Amino acid sequence: MTLISRCSMTIEETLQIALDAHRGQKDLDGRPALLHPIAVGLMGSNDTEIMTGFLHDVVEDTALTLEDLRGKGVEEDVLAALQLLTHDDGQNYFEYVRGIAESGNITAIHVKTNDLRHNLERGLKTYARAEEQGDTAMMERLARINDKHRKALHLLSCRCGTQSV
Repeated sequence: MTLISRCSMTIEETLQIALDAHRGQKDLDGRPALLHPIAVGLMGSNDTEIMTGFLHDVVEDTALTLEDLRGKGVEEDVLAALQLLTHDDGQNYFEYVRGIAESGNITAIHVKTNDLRHNLERGLKTYARAEEQGDTAMMERLARINDKHRKALHLLSCRCGTQSV
C-alpha cells in the first residue's frame, strides 16, 4: 500500500477554517463577520489570494495564531501574507499599511487592497443606513472609518501602483 502525502490545502479547507474561527461574530453592520472574509477571498485573482482573503482576519480577530494555522496545514506563502496582514493594535495603522505596501509581497498587497475596497463599500452602505435612521453617532464613527480606509487605499496605490477607489 502506497501512502500519498498531500501538501497543499484547498480553498474549501481554508474557508472551513474561517467559518469555524468566525462563528458567532458580528460586524459593525450587524451581519455575520464571516461575510467580509468571504467577499475579500472571492475578490482574489488566484488560489493563494483567495485562501489568504478567506483567512485574512482570523489571526487578528479570533483566538487562532499563525502557528495554529500552520498546524492545520495552511501553506507557507499564505502564512507569510497573513503575517503581514495581521495588524498589531500597538502599531500605527498607516505604518502597518505602509509595511504591507513596502513588503513586495504581492498576495498581501492585493488582499489588503481588496480588504480596504470591501470595507469602504460596506462602510458607505452602512453610513447611508445610519443617515436614514438619523443615527449621528454612528454616522460620525463610520465617517472616520471610511476616511481611514480611503487614505489607506491611497497609500497602497501610491506605493504599489494599484488602482485606488
